[in-house]
Amino acid sequence: MWHSLADAYMQPDTFRMHLNSLIQGLRNVTFVLQKQKRELSHFETWYTEFQEQARRSPLMRWSVNSRNRIVKESDLELHSEAKIRWVIDWLTKGERKFTFPPRMTSREMLGAIFSDPGNPRVGVITLTRRWVDKALPDYEVLHATREVYIALSRLLTTAHEACHVESCTFETREPPCVTSDLTRDPLRCMEINPAILQEHIDLNAGVGIKEDFLSVPRDENATRKARKRYGITEIGQGDAIELAPKIMQAAHAILERDKKHANFAWFLRGDEIVDVMSPMYADQNAKYLTFHRLADRVETLRANGIIYLAESWYVTDHKFDEHGQLIPARDRGKDRLEALQIFGATRDGRRITLTTPFSRSRFGKVLLGGTITDSDIEDMNYLGPFGPIIERWKTMDARGED
Repeated sequence: MWHSLADAYMQPDTFRMHLNSLIQGLRNVTFVLQKQKRELSHFETWYTEFQEQARRSPLMRWSVNSRNRIVKESDLELHSEAKIRWVIDWLTKGERKFTFPPRMTSREMLGAIFSDPGNPRVGVITLTRRWVDKALPDYEVLHATREVYIALSRLLTTAHEACHVESCTFETREPPCVTSDLTRDPLRCMEINPAILQEHIDLNAGVGIKEDFLSVPRDENATRKARKRYGITEIGQGDAIELAPKIMQAAHAILERDKKHANFAWFLRGDEIVDVMSPMYADQNAKYLTFHRLADRVETLRANGIIYLAESWYVTDHKFDEHGQLIPARDRGKDRLEALQIFGATRDGRRITLTTPFSRSRFGKVLLGGTITDSDIEDMNYLGPFGPIIERWKTMDARGED
């Protein structure tokens, strides 16, 4: 039902119909449990605890009140919003929300926005369409219903555990993400900011930035071949800070063998890697967009750790332009070096960077330097690309999303 709602996002009447059905379906989960309580072990203990948590949750209260409104009064009072994010550089950014009629096109929205001469004309702009209920103005509707789904999924997992049932007998349905698996974690398919709802424009070049996402299933045979090629064994377990040095060791082997290394991002929940991405971007403005999209993925997965690996330019000192602005390594010319860099961060505030400068011989052989490790990082000029992720964790903390 949630996917049907997402698929109908650009169709206001159909979207409202699916939302009404979803809200009632979510509420029916607790009704069914209550009717079956005599057959459920320790029902009063775990269900009472859930009720107490739900009463403290604005989202769960909204879910209950919305069901009552839909059944007894009328549809939810929805507003069509456009959230606009400008990013000029890592330290200069802004966000505004506008309310538009639901059938207004993106071109018409942008025309209205840029009729104001005070709005920026440089950097990257992202326009995100949002349906918001008047009774829950701080949450987009897909995001709100997703959070309610997660809470109910955890409730059902608790119910199975209390009854000593290790696996559910529910048959696999369509879409294939609906399975009998019991989980307390969000489903990867429930994107909070799907690409279809966003448009990105490079204001400097005056062109749109098209976002493509390619899913690559894990191939165990290819994995075995890769390990043999690079002489890499399992990197083991650990959180983002613990795994970062092990990943750097593996990256050294790949760089020496292939003479290059792709960008990679690992998303972790505790000691478990829950997703891996290989972001690619053609220029600096696309890079700004990429790191905001990584922050979206962090929130979608409820990841509490991230490791990011990339080839980059590296310098050993700071230089500033005539305006006192730090000159990025990419613009330093002949005194810049190539380097493999890893940034690791956890939601609880721990950070680590590892930098391995390297050069190339006349015949193309990669010559690695010593790895420099830093775990005391506060300079936002240095943290710039990861600012969106760190800020997203702060937003999740403020909302109480664990």
